[in-house]
Amino acid sequence: MTSDPSPAAAHRARAPRSAVCWAVTISDTKTEADDRSGALIHDALAAAGHEVRGRRLVPDDPERIRGAILEGIDAGAQAVITTGGTGLTARDSTYEVVSALIERPIPGFGELFRMLSWQEVRAAAMLSRATAGVVRGAVVFALPGSSKGVDLALRELIIPELGHVLEQLAR
Repeated sequence: MTSDPSPAAAHRARAPRSAVCWAVTISDTKTEADDRSGALIHDALAAAGHEVRGRRLVPDDPERIRGAILEGIDAGAQAVITTGGTGLTARDSTYEVVSALIERPIPGFGELFRMLSWQEVRAAAMLSRATAGVVRGAVVFALPGSSKGVDLALRELIIPELGHVLEQLAR
């Protein structure tokens, strides 16, 4: 008896090995010198063989966030990864901006991120508004500002599945 590979395995076999990426840090307090989460996004993607075409640091201002995300997509990014502004404070507006841009949501990303976060921060995981979806043919991931959260999302979710996501978007 032969076993057919799962559809996901077949998709991964056809998936691109490298993606053009863009990183956006949203913060009213960070500078390029102390932006650990933005540096982590850049370094982890590059180490995984992806091209990081640009990296931006913008204040938590809806128009600036929107502009930085669309700048990346207009520059040819297939994936935009943001960090910061996904909490519950009055200044946190990344979730609202990204949600308004998303044409096709990927709800499983936020669900899995919170499930994995539960193992580290327990009930505080419910405060995360990490989200993802498709914007103008590119995938956008909105991550928390915490470098531990960024590392978790990149290591466990984004880097392992990015090629698969892009394969699906190309169909």
